[in-house]
Amino acid sequence: MQRREFLSLAARAGVAIAPWALIPEAQAQMYTGRILVNIYADGGLDQSSWADPRESDRTLNNYAAAGTPAGVAGSIRFAPMGNNAAFFGAHFRNMLVINGVHSETNDHGAGARAHAVGRLDMGYPNISELFAATYGKGLPMAWLASGGYRTGVGLMAPTPVPDANSFRALSQPNAASATNDFMKQADVSRTQAVRAERMRAMLARGDLLPRQKVAVQEFIDAADSRALLQRVAAATPANFDPFQQAHIALIAAQIGLTTTVQLSTGGFDTHSNHDNGMANALPRLTNLVDYVWQKSAEMGLANRLFVRIFSEFGRTPLNSGNGKDHHEVGTQILMEANAPWGNRVFGQSGPRHQAVKISPTTGREDAAGFVIRPRHIHAALRSYLGIQTTDPRFDLKVPAGELFDFFNPALNTGYATM
Repeated sequence: MQRREFLSLAARAGVAIAPWALIPEAQAQMYTGRILVNIYADGGLDQSSWADPRESDRTLNNYAAAGTPAGVAGSIRFAPMGNNAAFFGAHFRNMLVINGVHSETNDHGAGARAHAVGRLDMGYPNISELFAATYGKGLPMAWLASGGYRTGVGLMAPTPVPDANSFRALSQPNAASATNDFMKQADVSRTQAVRAERMRAMLARGDLLPRQKVAVQEFIDAADSRALLQRVAAATPANFDPFQQAHIALIAAQIGLTTTVQLSTGGFDTHSNHDNGMANALPRLTNLVDYVWQKSAEMGLANRLFVRIFSEFGRTPLNSGNGKDHHEVGTQILMEANAPWGNRVFGQSGPRHQAVKISPTTGREDAAGFVIRPRHIHAALRSYLGIQTTDPRFDLKVPAGELFDFFNPALNTGYATM
């Protein structure tokens, strides 16, 4: 049956058809692929309080002065701070720790950008932007972002994670309340249908300038994505969990509106009273990550998640204020359910977290190797996630001889004897 015949029959039968219901199924298809979750530890997460501990140097950590040893979960060592023991104990099998990552800066803004895009330079796409542009064309909220570096390069704009009321309103933007609409829904639907037909007629014309065609197509794509938003109402719970933004983002991913989520938690800029700051900031981070995994399992999403935990840089030894200052070398953690490359540590830092050269082919310390930098991690991520780009503007400029095979289960650096 042709679209026009269907409309005619529906009209004679007195059935009102909303314009979003007429969108071709291919355009209203929900996203069911891998979900990239970036979790940003805002402020400069101390690697020595995290997954690159030092328990013998009292100038580095107060737990060393107290004689408290580092914890061990599988092949991963962790600092005896916060909720680290429970966190690493629960997730070490699905975790790759990358130590000795040199940010090339100790500036907050530049470091956040470098780890979000892979280069210290300006003009590179956020990895979430690149992921969304690859897998999320036509989705209404392909890149959901809350905190962290959110500047794009024009491939895909980020959508702020909405609050609970805004999220509910997505499915019923014309609803003034549970019982009343701002306008008659029949009038809204008729207007939307006429406008959609007008846009398609414009696109079919041969006299539009290239920029006009782009604008019209974007308008059509935005209108078409309204069909996906109808799923919001059915998936929205009466009450959201305490980690509300993460909960909303996972719901958006579950119903196929989102490909990638960017979350953040702060409190890591501990220039003084470091341990007191970590006592609050570390559990917030580990509880957030743990929530993402537990909730995604409950929602049937866990096997689709790829999670990256990162910060803008690491931190120095203790200063005179019992705090820690900015330090270029830090740690990242990559996670995936049932990952064959899990329970490993790649890269290392020196006794006082100095940069160390690592061989890309063996994963071991090697004077002929290279210091791990954000560009190396992003080159590996682009390949692993299938988001490589041939656009020369976005070339990470990593020579073939510097490509680290982080996801090779046979390569393991471990921890040096300190």
